[in-house]
Amino acid sequence: MKLFLYPFLFGLLIFNVVQLSAQSRRLQTTKEPVWITANTIDYTNASLDNQAEDGYIDLAFEQQVSLDLQTVYYKKAYKIISEAGIQNRSELSIDFDPSHEQLTFHKLIIFRDGKVINKLDASKFKIIQQESELSRSVYNGALSAVLFLEDVRKGDAIEYAYSIKGFNPIFKGKYTDHFDVAFGVPVYSLYYKIISDTGRHLQIKNSLTTAEPTVTNNANKKIYEWRFNNVNALHLQDYVPSWYDVYPMIMVSEYKSWKEVNDWAKALFPADIPLSAPLKKKIEELRAASVTDEGRVMAALRFVQDDVRYMGIEMGENSHKPNNPNKIFDQRFGDCKDKSYLLCTLLRGLGIQANPVLINTYYKKTIFNWLPSYYAFDHCTVRINLNERNHFLDPTIAYQRGGINDISFPDYQCGLVITDTTTTLTPIALQETGKVKTKEIFTIPDMNGKAGLVVTTQYTGTFADDMRDDFKSNSMYEMQKNFLKFYSNYYPEITVADSLKIEDDESTGKFTTNEFYNIDNFWSIKDGAKKVSFYAYTINSILLKPKELSRTMPFRIAYPSNYKEEIEINLPEKWSIEESHENITCPGFTLKADFTYSNRKVFLNYDYNALKDHATPAEAKEVLDACKKFDDELGFGLTYNIGKNKNNSISKSYDTAPSSTDNKIMYVIVSVLVVVIAIVYRTQRRA
Repeated sequence: MKLFLYPFLFGLLIFNVVQLSAQSRRLQTTKEPVWITANTIDYTNASLDNQAEDGYIDLAFEQQVSLDLQTVYYKKAYKIISEAGIQNRSELSIDFDPSHEQLTFHKLIIFRDGKVINKLDASKFKIIQQESELSRSVYNGALSAVLFLEDVRKGDAIEYAYSIKGFNPIFKGKYTDHFDVAFGVPVYSLYYKIISDTGRHLQIKNSLTTAEPTVTNNANKKIYEWRFNNVNALHLQDYVPSWYDVYPMIMVSEYKSWKEVNDWAKALFPADIPLSAPLKKKIEELRAASVTDEGRVMAALRFVQDDVRYMGIEMGENSHKPNNPNKIFDQRFGDCKDKSYLLCTLLRGLGIQANPVLINTYYKKTIFNWLPSYYAFDHCTVRINLNERNHFLDPTIAYQRGGINDISFPDYQCGLVITDTTTTLTPIALQETGKVKTKEIFTIPDMNGKAGLVVTTQYTGTFADDMRDDFKSNSMYEMQKNFLKFYSNYYPEITVADSLKIEDDESTGKFTTNEFYNIDNFWSIKDGAKKVSFYAYTINSILLKPKELSRTMPFRIAYPSNYKEEIEINLPEKWSIEESHENITCPGFTLKADFTYSNRKVFLNYDYNALKDHATPAEAKEVLDACKKFDDELGFGLTYNIGKNKNNSISKSYDTAPSSTDNKIMYVIVSVLVVVIAIVYRTQRRA
C-alpha cells in the first residue's frame, strides 16, 4: 500500500466510526426548561425589513445560561420575506460536541396567517458528522442535528428553541463567553441571561456598547439580563484589518486575571513528563547534530515543522489539551498545540528554555482590551530563550530554513507566554527580516515586435518560507503555469522560453526562482507610433487599493512587505531619455523610484517598504493618493515613431498599470485569504 494512503484511510476510519455513532443517536425533545425567561416575539414588526439580506430577516435571538446546570438555552426566530429566503433558510443545523454536550429540542413552529403550525418531529432530524474543519486537517468530532423544513412559504415566521447541556471539562467549571450586541444583518430582538450562584464572581466588560445588565437576586441565585430591540445592521468597509472589530459585544468571564488563565494553561503543558526511549533517543540525535545550541534549535524546529505533519483530533478536552509528546513523536502528527508541546519538550531536553505561547491569529493586539479568557486564543506557538535573547517560533510553518536570525514569525503582535510567573499578555515585536528582490531583464533585439524576458527573484524570510512550501506542495508544471499567468496580465502573448528553475540555499534560507519568456507582439501601435509600457509588476500586485475611498474605518496594508524591483530594458538602438528620481512617503509605506539610461540600457529601480499593517481613516486620503501616484506616474513607456521624423523616447507612462491579483508570492495570497475568511465570518454573524 502506498504511504500517501495512510492519512486518508485514518481520516476515513475516524469519519466512519463517528458517523455510525451519529446514526445511532436520536434527537431528544422535551418541554422548555422551567428556569428560562419566556419572551414573546412580535411576528409583525417590519421596520427593519429593508435591511434584510438573502430573503429573510432575524426576528429574535436568545441565549440563556444556567451555570449551575451547565446548560445553555437558545431561541431563534426569523421571517421569510421573499422567495430567496425560502431557498436560504429552509434548513436548520445545530452543532454540538457529543463528548460532553447533549442537545435537546424544545420547540419548532411556523407562524402563518395568524396560526401556529407545530413542526417539531424528532424522527425527521438527521444527526450527521460534517467535520467542517477537515480542509484544515482538523477532526473535532462535532455532530450536527439537521432538519430540512417542509412547506416553507413566503411570509412564514419560523421559531425554534433548543438547549445544549454540558460544559467542556477541560475548563474546570469556569465560565467565560461573549454576547454580540450587533451583527452584519439586522435583528429585531436580542435577549441574554445568566443565572449564577451568588458565590460565583463574574467579570463583565463592554466593547463598543454602554449596555448594563439588569441584575436581580433570587434566593441564592444572581440573575443578569440584557435586552436589545430593533438592532440595525453594521457593515464593514472593504479591506479592514482582521483585528479591527466594529461589532459591539459584552464579555463575561470568571477569570480575574491573565495569570489565572496562564495557570490553567500551564497545567495542560506539564514540563516534567517522563520521556519514552524513542523520544530520548531523538533528543540525543539532535544534540549530536550540532556543536552549538543554535544548530540544535534549528534541527529540532526543522524536525517538528517538516516531519510531524499537521493534523488535529480535537474532540472534547483535546480542543485545548495537547496530547502527550511521546504520543505525538510516535504518531508523527498533531495540531498546533501538539507540535508546540513536542518542540518545547525536545528543546528542554537539550537544556534550552522553551515555553508555549497562546495566540489570536485574527484579532491580534485587540485582545489586550478583552477580559481574561481561554476563548481569547486560536493558535499555539513557542518562545525560546537563546543566548539571553527571546525568539518566537511557529512549528506549524513548514520548510523554514537558515539560521535562528533568519527565522520569521507571523505578525501576531501579542500572546500569552505560558510560564511559572506570567501575569499578563506579552507584546511580540515583528520578527521578520525577509525581503523580495526581483530583477526583470527585457531584451528587445529589433523593432519587429518580439522581446525576451528573464526574471530572477530572490526571497528571504517569510517570503522564502511560503515560496518553498508552494514548490514542495505543487508540481513544477503548476508553478510554471502560475508564474506565466502573472506576466500574462501585462503581456497577453507571452510564452515560456525555457523551464522554470529554482535554487534553495538552506544555510541562509534564500530561495531563488529563474523565469524565461518570449513575448510576441510586444508593441502596440497608436497614433502612428509603436508603444510599450513597463511597471513595477510585483509591487503593483501587493498594493491593496480599497474601493471605498471615503473611510470611516482603517484599511489594511500588506505587511510586512519589503520589495526591491529592478527592471532592465536592453534597446536595439539609442533612445532619448529623461532620467528621474521619485520618492513617495506616506503613513503606510515608502517608495523610491529611480530611472536611468546608459549605453542603450534603461534601468528602472523601485524600492518599496510597508511601514505598518493599516492606514487609519485620518491617514486614508494620503495613503490612497500615494497609491494613485504610483499607478499614474511611476510606470514608464517607450515610444517609437514609425514615420520618417523619428523622435524615439522613453518617458513617464500615465497609463494605469493593469490590476494583477496573481501575485507570485504565495505569502501575500495566503495572508489575504485568511483575512477575507475572517471578515466574511464576522460580517455574516447572524442572531
